Amino acid sequence: GLLAAAVCGIDIRGLLEGAAAMDARCLSGNVWENPALLHASLMYIGMERGASISVMMPYADSLKLMSDWYAQLWAESLGKNMTLSGQRVNLGQTPVKTLGVTDQHSQLQLYTEGPYDKILTFLKVENFRATTNIPHGVDDIPTIAFLGGKTHNQLIEAERQGTEYALYRAGRMSQTITLPEVNAHTVGQLLYFFEMATAYTGALMNIDTFNQPGVEESKVAAYAVMGFESE
Repeated sequence: GLLAAAVCGIDIRGLLEGAAAMDARCLSGNVWENPALLHASLMYIGMERGASISVMMPYADSLKLMSDWYAQLWAESLGKNMTLSGQRVNLGQTPVKTLGVTDQHSQLQLYTEGPYDKILTFLKVENFRATTNIPHGVDDIPTIAFLGGKTHNQLIEAERQGTEYALYRAGRMSQTITLPEVNAHTVGQLLYFFEMATAYTGALMNIDTFNQPGVEESKVAAYAVMGFESE
């Protein structure tokens, strides 16, 4: 995808530099020194304890499509019915893509009081690329007026912390990955981090993380429906 990204004007050198920086951090066999291995270990333990759903919730519009990419990566890599040792199984964790603050209001009720089958991953941004001030006004409505003089940036982070706290109080599993800011370097790091974490998780599950027989079968069937016989 680098050629297409370059044509779109994306800083692919920055992406690759970020990926290389994360690669250097993920070489250790010590789980406490390797962030991707630590993430994979925690997700694997969660799956072993019944967490069959992984919810990705970025708190930045610029990272919204990261949830879509993660859903494809996680589902296609880990949804398998055969282990490397030939044992028939039905393994995998269902990814759910969301966006904070929007989707917390439609889904948080389920996450705090529904089944104990989810792990939530928040993507936090420390420094947004723009600051939007909230003006003073509606002084006759105290529940709104108190926001005057603050920023939407502060409000978004307060909403994230509130969601994190509500889940903690309910005894639900969540984690937060913090990006200092959103740029080519940090996005390159994040993409590589999840790719490595997915590979480690597949190894812990003893499956082939890099094949997709279920997807291929659907493609062959689609060809047949359209009157084309694939070799």
